[in-house]
Amino acid sequence: MDYLTERIPAAKIKRGLMNRGPITELGVDVGDRHFRARWVKEELILEPAVELTAWLDLLLAHLSDVAGSDADLRRMMTRSGWALR
Repeated sequence: MDYLTERIPAAKIKRGLMNRGPITELGVDVGDRHFRARWVKEELILEPAVELTAWLDLLLAHLSDVAGSDADLRRMMTRSGWALR
């Protein structure tokens, strides 16, 4: 989650008590779609509820789609080393 937080400026995060410690929740709105990942009792819960690799693939696909019309997002993706699809 730290990696995605560094690479996606629009990502909203939550940390532990008093906003310290590791990231416990990550939320990203991409176009009309919301992606969420959170740790609950050492289990990673993803929304939409799919396997982790599929979740990441969906996130990157939606980021690529929106980046086609959003210059700032396109710049962020290319600076992060992500290829547009």
